[in-house]
Amino acid sequence: MKKFRTLVLSILLSFAVATAAYAAPQVILDGQQLSFDVPPVIENGSTLVPLRVIFEALGADVQWDGNTQTVTATKSGNEIRLMIGGAAYKNGQEVQLSVPAKIIEGRTLVPLRFVSEAFGCQVAWDGTTQTITITSISGTGTIKVHFIDVGQADAIYISLPDHNDILIDAGNPSDGPTVINYLKNNGMDEDLELVIATHPHADHIGGLPPIYYAFNVIKTIDSGMYADTSMYENYLYLSQNEGKYWEVDNYQTFTFGSVVLQIMTGPGSWDNVNDYSVVCRLDTGDIEFLFMGDAGFPAESVLSGELDAEILKVGHHGSRTSTSAAFLSKVSPEVAVISVGTGNTYGHPTLETLQRLQNAGATVYRTDLNGNIVITTDGKTYNTAISKTSTADTPANNYKTQVTPAQTPATTGAYVGSIKSNKYHYPSCRYAKTILPKNQIWFADAAEAQAAGYVPCGGCKP
Repeated sequence: MKKFRTLVLSILLSFAVATAAYAAPQVILDGQQLSFDVPPVIENGSTLVPLRVIFEALGADVQWDGNTQTVTATKSGNEIRLMIGGAAYKNGQEVQLSVPAKIIEGRTLVPLRFVSEAFGCQVAWDGTTQTITITSISGTGTIKVHFIDVGQADAIYISLPDHNDILIDAGNPSDGPTVINYLKNNGMDEDLELVIATHPHADHIGGLPPIYYAFNVIKTIDSGMYADTSMYENYLYLSQNEGKYWEVDNYQTFTFGSVVLQIMTGPGSWDNVNDYSVVCRLDTGDIEFLFMGDAGFPAESVLSGELDAEILKVGHHGSRTSTSAAFLSKVSPEVAVISVGTGNTYGHPTLETLQRLQNAGATVYRTDLNGNIVITTDGKTYNTAISKTSTADTPANNYKTQVTPAQTPATTGAYVGSIKSNKYHYPSCRYAKTILPKNQIWFADAAEAQAAGYVPCGGCKP
């Protein structure tokens, strides 16, 4: 990206020496010369080119609002908004213009640099022939999303082209060295462009402090939720002092070439710390990832915007209080990844959450059964690799192992609970009789109920 910007600056400096004696520059886009009814012009050392012709040739949809004098162009999840004589924005973030956009003979002209930054094009200038060559960048390159096996915790490494790297959480305090070694062993350079600390629980941010010593962290995003613990204080100090920038989640958008990371959360007030989790969505083209942190039903219900995603990082380790059926209907995941520890005392993932994922048609991967889970995509297709298999697994192909779906829940048993509470009851209990059939979950014995995260009813005392 730095080399690209240097190139564009060099081009603009070359334009600065041009004089009126030259004919209007010609523009070549992906090998084809573009024709304009209003030709490009050079103004104050910058070349202005007709926006609509170039953007539409790049495959963008362009709309004009005469009332607000605003041009809006969309392509592959990116939105460009530009006001005549004013500011320009890409996915809500302001883009600096060397010269404001202007209307000439009824056509909107913008600086060439803006065209290049808008949709990630490569630009070259031949001063001898007065030719501008624009090359669109097709595809996204190879993207890898690593769900690192850190037991009953979360750590996700996103490797993007051009050494752009993102880390979402880093497990418990003891997991820091494991995460650092994993990143280095998988080719990460010294710069970590973005760290997302989803919320201040130890199994998510505990491993982050050593990350700030091991790498050059450019920016940190967190939930802004304070925790009165020495672990959190250590993380916060390092993120604000060892990292270059720190800010709270507020629906930010980060663009890396043609890949977009959208923060889906912002300021809010919740009863449960888990619901403060920073939720984000990675758009690689035709393949999207949704990362839920530990968000539960309440936080899921207020998420807005595009939520559909081929790959879902399941919230709260597969807890019964996350991943509702209504939420899954919006996401429609093909793959669900659960970060969870072997034999954990929480009973994660719970039977009802696995059942909901099965009903949604998602293939489930779990770090307790599959180890490190790596999903590789070029923005068009994806494949999944795992570091270990389990006797519960059935190989599907060279890249994917499908975990056997949860069994259909029983309709009778010694005890009954509700998917909307955490109590289990005798079937004869007056509270049990109020549970709707669609919400019932049955257990053969108390051990099974407790393993699923349920506690005895205080009324019938099972």
